[in-house]
Amino acid sequence: MSFREKTAWIAVVTTLVIWTVYFWQVGVAVLSGTLDGDAIFWLFVWCFGISIAIMLPTNIVAAILARQNMDAPPDEREREIDARANRAGLILLEILMVGIILSSGLVTDFARQAYESDPAGATAIILINLTLFALAFSGLVREIIQIVHFRMLD
Repeated sequence: MSFREKTAWIAVVTTLVIWTVYFWQVGVAVLSGTLDGDAIFWLFVWCFGISIAIMLPTNIVAAILARQNMDAPPDEREREIDARANRAGLILLEILMVGIILSSGLVTDFARQAYESDPAGATAIILINLTLFALAFSGLVREIIQIVHFRMLD
């Protein structure tokens, strides 16, 4: 297994565990009408920090145990896999961003009804978290595509 494939596995597992918890809690808060911007911010900071605290040492340990160089230039196969995964991930990100923009009116209407005391703040928090979700989901899909190419297609 190449180091890049190991890195992709580490990213997928970490993203699924940590960011699923984050987006689940944000979604529950939004839909229940208990959205708290400060709590969401600190939850994000904690999840981001935990992601780094898991991914960085895990990648270093994986490289040491396999005696692989973390900075080794990708070979031709790895560059092709990366290009395919990037293309799919960016297309998905573009589609999701357009979807967020097109749904911004619905988000605004929802925030006006559910958060009468601060609809603008709720709208901003919801749209920011939808954007974060689009980034995380497209990155996750990108890593999964890399794994599929490393394992099955090439």
